[in-house]
Amino acid sequence: MSNNRIFNFNVLNEEINPNNVVSISEIVAFTQTRFLIGYIGKRMQNIYADLYSDIKNKHNINHIFSDGYDLVHEGVAFLCEHYGEHIHDVIGVNKKGKAITLRATYIKRMMKLINRGTRDYYRNKCVDSLTPEDEPLTELKEEIDYDYSQCGEIVKNLNLTDNMRVALECRMAGLSYPEIGRILGRVQSTVYEYFTKMRARYTAIYG
Repeated sequence: MSNNRIFNFNVLNEEINPNNVVSISEIVAFTQTRFLIGYIGKRMQNIYADLYSDIKNKHNINHIFSDGYDLVHEGVAFLCEHYGEHIHDVIGVNKKGKAITLRATYIKRMMKLINRGTRDYYRNKCVDSLTPEDEPLTELKEEIDYDYSQCGEIVKNLNLTDNMRVALECRMAGLSYPEIGRILGRVQSTVYEYFTKMRARYTAIYG
């Protein structure tokens, strides 16, 4: 089953309410974990796969939810305090004067949960399973923290518009340009232009 069949990305443009808060949290958690695979690797890939299974089978009473679904619970707990607002609404500014959105705040909380869970995963690893490449563990932990920081900086520095953010989330979830265009109410050429601008911004900043 393709990702777009279990998600309704239109909810990202709706006001947050009791009927859609879970769906919004699932989409943000799912797209963000997929995005982080390239920075964190196998551990995040496992979380992403578990989360997909949880969302796909959440109505199955026999399904046992993974720890990955805690990311969704984190989002629901946070977004329940913001009924009537939109996921991309600005709720403040940081020390540098840049806008802070609800989505960015949720992702920050989610990444803290991922970071803590990943540390526990490696700290509790069976000694018998360790190889010379696993030592020292402190180096592995530092590498993971560095990856989180880099990911956050990349997202901030791209300075995406709301439509660009939705387009990027949809693309990471496997949707085509025409499908993204239908969600945003834009022609395919406009969607293509969004990604051209995103690539240009990334190249200008990171080479």
